[in-house]
Amino acid sequence: MRGKSAALASVSLSVFVLYAVKTMKKTMATLDEANRTLVDVKKSALQATHEATALIHTVNRTVKDVKGRINTVDPLLETTHEVGDVLHTIAHSVKEALSPGEKEVAENGAEANSQGIAVRIGDRPVSQAGASRPTLYHK
Repeated sequence: MRGKSAALASVSLSVFVLYAVKTMKKTMATLDEANRTLVDVKKSALQATHEATALIHTVNRTVKDVKGRINTVDPLLETTHEVGDVLHTIAHSVKEALSPGEKEVAENGAEANSQGIAVRIGDRPVSQAGASRPTLYHK
């Protein structure tokens, strides 16, 4: 009986070793595939990193260019704002200068005398269309 038990144990051990070897081979194949996948992922990550770095440099150059253009245009906008303020002041002054003449016409019911206000816009004079209502010409 001891011989049969030893033979049975030997056969069982051989079968166990065969399955263990097959399992180890499959495990090695799986580990090799996982290793290849990790290498591919690493390559893709490096490529994406390089592309992102290039994109960041491009965006940085674009932002610097836009800042430069804004700095170029900013004085122009400031000057335009100042010209608007000056035009507003001129319009207000003209309005105030013409207002007393209109009040006299309304109060007296007659045409008021000219106050001797001469206004030029560009190279054309302002013409008097009525008693104190100028018609403004511009180019």
